[in-house]
Amino acid sequence: MKQRSDGRWVKVKSINGIKKSFYSTAKTQKAAIRDIERQMLEYTERLARNSFFKEIAEEWKEEHREEIAYKTWQGYNAHYNRAIEEFGDTKINVIQQSDVQLYINQLCKKGYAYKTVKTALDVVSMIFDYAIIKKQIKSNPCDYVKLPNGLKRTERELPNETEIQKVKDSIDCHFGHFAYLILFTGIRRGEALALRSENIDFENKVIHIQNSIYFESNRPEIKDTKTRAGNRNVYLLDCLIPILKDKQGYIFGGEEPMTEQAYRRAWERYCKESGVTITPHQLRHAYATMLYENEISAKSAQKLLGHADIKTTLEIYTHISESRNKSDFEKLNSLS
Repeated sequence: MKQRSDGRWVKVKSINGIKKSFYSTAKTQKAAIRDIERQMLEYTERLARNSFFKEIAEEWKEEHREEIAYKTWQGYNAHYNRAIEEFGDTKINVIQQSDVQLYINQLCKKGYAYKTVKTALDVVSMIFDYAIIKKQIKSNPCDYVKLPNGLKRTERELPNETEIQKVKDSIDCHFGHFAYLILFTGIRRGEALALRSENIDFENKVIHIQNSIYFESNRPEIKDTKTRAGNRNVYLLDCLIPILKDKQGYIFGGEEPMTEQAYRRAWERYCKESGVTITPHQLRHAYATMLYENEISAKSAQKLLGHADIKTTLEIYTHISESRNKSDFEKLNSLS
């Protein structure tokens, strides 16, 4: 047993061939030993019977919360609580596909968008997957649940040529380098804020994307990129060299990364000075549009954009194609 940096005591024990971590917030090691021995006894007894959904869900949260990015968990938390409310007092082994399907259908009737309903299902599915590992169930009932057709999908509009030109023309505005960098690299906001001068390889003309920043109560926290695919190299275009060559430390921040408040003030000031009305994420999509229009393959675009799944890239390419077709139709229609 050892004490963690957060003050909690932890002991890892293999029970029924599965490693399980037990934690205690007791002040002394002696008290922690008693507490953890009590937990192990309760856990062993619980394995002898089928657990309630909320018991498995709480274990899953305890073991995996620290592995889930802060921002991601913020998105999961409401769905986690909703699932506990729906299934909490039901034995996990009696929950069927039809029960989960009914739960999802109820969310759809409340008017939630596709992404929200999909995330709700993902959270429940992860808990059932954990139950399989704990040998509480043999299969995941979520595997057969279908999302109804016709759910609202919120698609961010692609920036038009006028907005992109504003970004190009406003490079000398306050924080103009930030918008310009994202436009011509497609990197995420957090990746741009985590970028340091040593990540810029001027000789080989690449930018090494290795970290990202998220904010917790205004404080910037450094983490690895969103996915393994996020750790990548992007091209350092010639137009970016003048704005990056003299930077030291964090490209945006100097010795320390920007706080959330400092970032928001900088972006708001930039938008006011430049007249730009699009978001950093839309600038990322503008970069994807450049890749598409220059016939860069979806596979290459996936690597440059740092998508873990090529389906994400293909969806963006499809959206760009459909937007272009609509624009062409409107041009033809204006001739009539």
